[in-house]
This record gives sequence, structure tokens and C-alpha cells, in this order.
Amino acid sequence: MADSDTTHPRLGSAVTVMAARRYFLEGASKSEIAAELGMSRFRVARLLEAARRDGIVRIEIRIPPEYDVELASLLAARYGLRDAVVLRHVEGSDELRRGQLGRACAELMTAALDSTDVLGISWGRTLHSMVDHLTSLPGCSVVQIVGNVPTLELNVNSMELVRRVAECAGGPVYPLHLPILVDSPAMADALRRDPHVDRTVAMFDRLTMAVVGIGAWTTSGSTLRAALPDDLAAELDAAGAVADVCSTILSSDGRELRVVGLPGRFIAISSEQLRAVPEVVAIAGGEAKAQAIHAVLRSGLVHRLITDEQAARALLAA
Repeated sequence: MADSDTTHPRLGSAVTVMAARRYFLEGASKSEIAAELGMSRFRVARLLEAARRDGIVRIEIRIPPEYDVELASLLAARYGLRDAVVLRHVEGSDELRRGQLGRACAELMTAALDSTDVLGISWGRTLHSMVDHLTSLPGCSVVQIVGNVPTLELNVNSMELVRRVAECAGGPVYPLHLPILVDSPAMADALRRDPHVDRTVAMFDRLTMAVVGIGAWTTSGSTLRAALPDDLAAELDAAGAVADVCSTILSSDGRELRVVGLPGRFIAISSEQLRAVPEVVAIAGGEAKAQAIHAVLRSGLVHRLITDEQAARALLAA
């Protein structure tokens, strides 16, 4: 067949249908179809464009009812995110809400990761809910990017979270067998020189993706705040702290806050290292966390957000 636009109309329709079927249903490339039909791939591209224009091919995107795509688009545009996922409001407990967010995060990770990735995981209750929805991941490396955070919930800690994610991936795992906060910078330096700790900390600069939780800087909303001595927590309160992500503490406008006696004591990824990660996904929801999420988005530390309708509406109204 000649590569021409003067094909007989009936034959042209048949060729268009054939090209569309091979491309959209069977996954053939434009070059493969061109070789089969004896025409250029540019002619194939025109046929495929005509198939959609003339209604021969109709593409329908079925959006799961739990996702609010319009809110997600508005949120991404407002904060300059690459993407956002917004889950519609559901009646139920905080545990149910966290489970909904966790499932969305698990689906994103399963789709986005491959075996060459180096995945950093922070910690948080919602991230623990995410693990419940993971079945398997490509054999990527999994890195614990914050030391263990003290909590009364024995099954909710950084190391347990990383262990469970690594089990799903089956690749190398890099744990941190240390608390997130130690008594002095000198102690932190000495601990980082331990070969096992150094092996994990060295991976911070090799991360290709990080998944992080967001803490609201309140007595009950931030386990990091609860881990600090009372005087340092009060000083950060006075400085305007509203959020924490990993070991970075932020004001409402996204500025990192530092107080005397705290820098150098964290065993965790730094804000500079987190900012260098090519893909950072934050997961947090609920209207009570909207101010904290706003601060993290203003900081520029994250590229994608998984949240819920309550937080999204509060963020858009801010």
C-alpha cells in the first residue's frame, strides 16, 4: 500500500481500525504498525489521531469514586507540586482515614518504584497503615532515614516500618539501630562513625525516592516534639514551629527553625539531603494537620502529596 492520504474511504477506515487495534489493544509500536502496513510511522500517527477524532477510538478514564481529581489538580497548582492525590471524605475513625491514605500511598509506590531505586522511609502512623496494603515491591534498596522515635505504641516505630517495607521489596535494607535524638553533637558524631550506622547514613545521598510523614507541632501531634527536652520544645514553640518532617522543624511559612543546643544531635536525614532527593512523597491528612502540611509544602521539600478532602479544602482556603 502506498504511503498516501488518497486511500479509498472504506479501505482507509479499515486501515485506521487495524492500526488502532494494534496500537491501543495489542500494544504494538507505531514503527511496528508502519512496517506491517507498508507506510511511514508519521502516517500511522495521523491514522491514530484520526481514529480518536472520528470516534473510532474512544478513551474513557474511570476514576475510582474515592479520589477527588479536581481538588487534587487545584492543590497541585496552588503549591507547585508535581502531583497530588486527594481522597474523598469518609465517615469513620482516624484509623480508617489513615488506612485510606496508606492504601493510596502503597498503590503509588508499587507503580512508581523499580529494582534500581533507593527508597527512603521516615516514620508515622499513616506510613504504618501503608505497609498493611503493600503486597510486593520491586527489589529496591530500603533505607531508614530517621532514627527510632520514642512512642508508647511498640509496633509503631521507624525500624519496624522499614523492616516490613523491606520484606515486601526483598532487596537490601539499611536500618538505623539508634534513637532519632541523642544527648550531644559529639555523641551523634561518634555514633555515626560506627560502621553499621555509617553504612546507612551514606545511603541518604543516594536516595531516588523518599516517603515521609508530617507531624503537627503540638503536644499530641508531634512525637518529635515530645522527644525533645521541655526547654528546647518551648523555645521552638516560641519561634513559631508548626510542623516537622523527618528531623526538620518548620515555621508556618516553611522556614527551617534551629535553636541553640539542638543542631547536630539528630540521627536522621538533614533538610539539605532531603531537598536533594529527586522524588519526595509526603503523606498526611485531616483538617488538624492542614497548617503543618501547608508549612511543609511551602518549604519546597516535597514533590507529591497524598492527603484527604478535609486537609485539601483547608489548604486551598489558606
